Amino acid sequence: MSHRKVEMMELRASFDAFGPEKVMIVREPSIGLTGFLVIDTTAPGPGKGGLRMAPDVTLDEVCRLARIMTWKCAIAGVREGLPFGGAKSGIVADPKVLKPESKKLLIRAFAEAIRPFCPQLYISAPDMGTNSSDMDVFVKAIGDRNAATGKSVALGGLQERQGATARGIWYTIRYTLDYYNIDPAQCTVVLMGFGKVGKPLARTLYERGIKIIAVSDSRGGIYDEGGLDIYDVIKAKEAEGTVVSYLKMFKESHLKAKHITNREMLILKKKSKDEKRIFIPAAIGGVYDEATAKEMVADFIFEAANDPATTPETYTVFHKRNIININDFVANKGGVVVSYAELNKLLQPETLLIESVERVLDRILPVAEDRNVPPRAVALELARNHLLEKRRERERLRGY
Repeated sequence: MSHRKVEMMELRASFDAFGPEKVMIVREPSIGLTGFLVIDTTAPGPGKGGLRMAPDVTLDEVCRLARIMTWKCAIAGVREGLPFGGAKSGIVADPKVLKPESKKLLIRAFAEAIRPFCPQLYISAPDMGTNSSDMDVFVKAIGDRNAATGKSVALGGLQERQGATARGIWYTIRYTLDYYNIDPAQCTVVLMGFGKVGKPLARTLYERGIKIIAVSDSRGGIYDEGGLDIYDVIKAKEAEGTVVSYLKMFKESHLKAKHITNREMLILKKKSKDEKRIFIPAAIGGVYDEATAKEMVADFIFEAANDPATTPETYTVFHKRNIININDFVANKGGVVVSYAELNKLLQPETLLIESVERVLDRILPVAEDRNVPPRAVALELARNHLLEKRRERERLRGY
């Protein structure tokens, strides 16, 4: 591809004391490529963040996701954690309609364009619309296996990287329920999103005896107050591409299951006063705002999706209503923790993941309780302090 001229220019974007350090747009009209790379901060180490592919990816979205990665890596880095900064990349394309060769071509061209930054300043990973095969294409184009994590095992990836985000959320749920002395048998789960994170998380919760009463994907939702059979939901999803097919395929065996909208999922009434409701956004961002937060039926929220709240004030509403919200950059950092294990060829990535979850929550939950503030406020303070410390270290080494 050396014969093809790739157009690249640096853009100005809104910034603050933490970043971004680099905002790039990559375009190659001959193959229909428009891509973005945002390196938010490299003070603790290379910017870490996945490569997203979707038809509606925007530079603004990539900037916001890069900042979430900054906080995610920073909170995981508190007290001997991960040496990563935050970053994100995106390609404007629809992976659902792209031919495999066309997808490879776009990823290869994008990787070659940003090669000067990888892996010294940016390390990629799978994200929405991309997978381990795409990361194989990415690292081959860069010429360095350390340019991405989430690769196939043949190229140095870890089997444990698959589903790591979902497992990290499960460990977070387990620790949080234990901290507040909640019996998982009392809990009912409403899960919005049944994809790369939602599906393995649903299976994990179901296999541990936690009742899941509602799930949804981009084509609709299903509800059964007695609990859904997640094995059958997975079969329906894999057979016809949507959880809604559960209502047709397993109609005879699950007579009480019915269709439900995403809006209805947020306000499903509890069936008893002892029931503890867990709500898990595991798909797109912008699921709830301050007005929605005032109506939601939940005792605990675990944010498997990035950026589900439209405003920071939403977390204050949850807190005032005594809803425990474990926010995105705390709850869904499992993938980046296991990515660290992949890059460093660590032999016990699951131990690292569990220790990271417990170490971080142990620093957040008691302080939030003592100060009477949302857990996110404490997490943000810890993350910011960690970054400021790392920036001071870098300044001392640089001499400016």
